[in-house]
Amino acid sequence: MSVYYVFQGETYKEEHTGGYVWSPQLDTAGHKNAGYTMMTNIKEGDFILHNENGKVVAISVAQTDCYKASQPKELSQADTTIKWDDEGYRIDTDYFEFDVPLFTANYKDWLEKNYIDGSAFTRVGRGKQQYMCSLADEHAIFLIEKAINLQKDRDVLSYLKGALADIVGDKESEYDQVEMEAINEAIEEADSHANVEWSGKREKQAMTTSSKTGRAIPKRDPQRAADSLAYADYLCEYSRSDRTFTRKNGKQYTEPHHLIPISKYRDFEYSVDVMENIVSLCSHCHNLLHYSRFEEKVPLLTKLYSDRKTALETCGLVLTLEQLLSYYK
Repeated sequence: MSVYYVFQGETYKEEHTGGYVWSPQLDTAGHKNAGYTMMTNIKEGDFILHNENGKVVAISVAQTDCYKASQPKELSQADTTIKWDDEGYRIDTDYFEFDVPLFTANYKDWLEKNYIDGSAFTRVGRGKQQYMCSLADEHAIFLIEKAINLQKDRDVLSYLKGALADIVGDKESEYDQVEMEAINEAIEEADSHANVEWSGKREKQAMTTSSKTGRAIPKRDPQRAADSLAYADYLCEYSRSDRTFTRKNGKQYTEPHHLIPISKYRDFEYSVDVMENIVSLCSHCHNLLHYSRFEEKVPLLTKLYSDRKTALETCGLVLTLEQLLSYYK
């Protein structure tokens, strides 16, 4: 899942009413435009923050991937300063309006100090001069947290808190509390003599629905996570001599981790929630992958990639070491 930021200005009313965002494919001079080309990256389930004349007024969830579409009639008839070519890009999207808008100028200093290349704001903390922008997770989390503090309507508050939880959860790609309880229960009930094997199968990614926002999200099977720990004999796969402690049932304590993060499922044709992609790590190594500096992650990821490359390919998960490393930057 990705987050985007759209500067709608003159067209917000029409696009909100119609339940979409639309841009031409080329600018008025017939050239490609970064803000228009960015539209083609948006996928179903992505979040979009909507800026109208300097204030964030809504959040939406893309209901479709971007597709080519003619300019909607209401836009061609709207009183705008620019008349666009009819050939364009469109995403159907479900708007959820704020009851109190968020003025981004109030946070210019923070956005300047926390500039991120490729996000929706410039080095001086102002919005880019383009229609659609990618929005860095750190910026999305900050803006949504500020918006939550302003809202009065309970439904708006609930939706924004759900969106924030989805974005943070996707960024960290951790098992939630309910999933961890199911994993631990499966470990407690596991037969010590059971023979757990990799399937070597290519599977379709199972999906479920976020109870917070209604978004389709990848489903994780707690039993597979538990089986992955058993397959590794409850030892750390980076270093089998790494220190662990003993569970009450006598098994060593390790934690499951998707080597290819579950949040990157859309980069692959087949499911990333397979045992071949779930590694067993001690608490130290697991936390290192989530919270350490990138250069400290490289040796661990390099070894795990080397150990799992062939098994991943058997399941249709083909990637280079460089691609895997990019997921952890």
